[in-house]
Amino acid sequence: MASAPNAILCLSGYNPRAVVALCREAAARGWPLYLAARGTKDPIFRTTHAERVLVTRGTEALTLQALLGWIATLRQQHGHQRVMIAPSCEFLNRLLLRERAALEAAGAVVPLVDEALYARISDKHSFGAMCQAHGLAVPEELPAPPASYPFVAKPLRYAGADGRQLKPHLILGPNERTRFEREERAADFYFQVFAEGRSLYLLAHLGRDGRTLVSSQENLLQQTDGGSIILARRSDFHHSAEAARYLAMLRAEGFHGLIMVELRQDLDSGRCVMIEANPRMWGPMQFALDNGLDLFGGLWRDAFGTEPSPRPATPAPGGGAYYFWSGGLVPASQPYAFHQYEAARLLDEHAAIAACDLFDREDTRALHHDELSPTP
Repeated sequence: MASAPNAILCLSGYNPRAVVALCREAAARGWPLYLAARGTKDPIFRTTHAERVLVTRGTEALTLQALLGWIATLRQQHGHQRVMIAPSCEFLNRLLLRERAALEAAGAVVPLVDEALYARISDKHSFGAMCQAHGLAVPEELPAPPASYPFVAKPLRYAGADGRQLKPHLILGPNERTRFEREERAADFYFQVFAEGRSLYLLAHLGRDGRTLVSSQENLLQQTDGGSIILARRSDFHHSAEAARYLAMLRAEGFHGLIMVELRQDLDSGRCVMIEANPRMWGPMQFALDNGLDLFGGLWRDAFGTEPSPRPATPAPGGGAYYFWSGGLVPASQPYAFHQYEAARLLDEHAAIAACDLFDREDTRALHHDELSPTP
C-alpha cells in the first residue's frame, strides 16, 4: 500500500461481518487498512481481503505489547503517522481504554469515549439507569428470578467476579433456568420481564463536530438465545421523536462515536423499552452502509480530523432492501426467533431477500460457500 499519513488497524476473527464491512469500505475509498488475523483459520482468509493481513496472530491472547508492535511496524515500515484501531469488538475496546495513554503516545488513535462513560453505556444495568434518568423506559426489573416464564437474566457488568465475560440469558422455561443456575452466579446478574413486540435497532455515529448520522432497522429473524441477527429490513424509527430522545441523551452525556441501541416496541401502544446498547462496530453494519449511511466516514473524521475520501455511488445488492446473513442459518442457531415475522413469509420473499445476502458477493464468495457447507 502507498504511504499515507493515516491508516486503520483492525483485529479480524471476531465480529467478522463488521470486519468485512470495514474492508469493503476501505477498498472502495482507497483507505490504508491492515488486519491482525486470528490465526490461520480466521474467516478473513476466505475473502479477497486476505491481502490486507499485516500479521497472523499465533495466540488469541491480546496484549499491549502486541498492539504497540503492530503500530510501530505501520509507522516505521509503512510510513503512516497515525493509526486508528477500529473498535471492532468489546474485549478489544476495553483493552484500548485501559491502555489508552500508552497507545496514543505510540501514535495510535482510539476512537472511543473515556473509559468511565464507555462502561456506563456498554454495561447493561448502568445504561438502563442512564435511560431511566432521562425518562426513557426499560423493561421492568425483578427483585429475583420469577417462578413464571419467560424472563431475562442480564449481567450487571461486562465481566463477573471471576473475570469471565458474561452474556444475557433468555429464560424460556425450566431447561434454561437449570442451565443458567449451573453456569452462572446469580449475584452477577439482574432480572427483567421479557419484552414483547417489534425488535428495532437504532444505528448511529455521533460526531465530535456535532454531526449525527442515524438510521434504523427492524429485525425479523434472529439466532437462538438472543444471538446474531439473520434477517432485517429498513425502518423509519430513526425519524421518530423517541429516537431523537435517545440521541439527545447520548449527546447530553458526552457520547461520540458508533453506537447501536436495541429496543422493543409494543405493537399496540407504540411504547419502546431499551434492551441494550453496543458502542462499537456491530454485525449488520453492512445494511446501514448499503443504504447510504456513512458510518465509517464519521469514524474517520473523528479519528483524524480530516474529511474522508467520498464514497463511490455503487448500487447495493438487492437495492439494500434487506439485511440477510444466510450463514447464520445453522443448526446450532436453532430454534430461531421470529420477530413479527414467520417462516412462510421468508419463503415467499426469499428471492428478494437472497439478493441482499451479506456474503454472497464477489469478495466473500468462498466464505459464503464455507458457511453454507461447513466441514464436519
